[in-house]
Amino acid sequence: MPPWYFPALIGVSSIMTLVAGIWLTLHLTAVARIFSGHADIVTAPVRPGASQRVVWSWLAAFVVGLAVSLTVPVLILSAATRHTLISVP
Repeated sequence: MPPWYFPALIGVSSIMTLVAGIWLTLHLTAVARIFSGHADIVTAPVRPGASQRVVWSWLAAFVVGLAVSLTVPVLILSAATRHTLISVP
């Protein structure tokens, strides 16, 4: 595996999470419509500008990007620690 693979993966997933988070923040009325009735979330009287399918897609992109952004560094650190512990005589 090339040495730039993991930093590129972390960078792409971080950018994906950032963009999805910004989009979800800008379309809070559409997000509130999906979760209406749960945990005292009330929809605004304004018509949301995005469909439920689009909102769920952005939510999925946010969750996947966040999971990859948090998982890959842990895997890299655990592999580096394991390699360091094994190589020490």
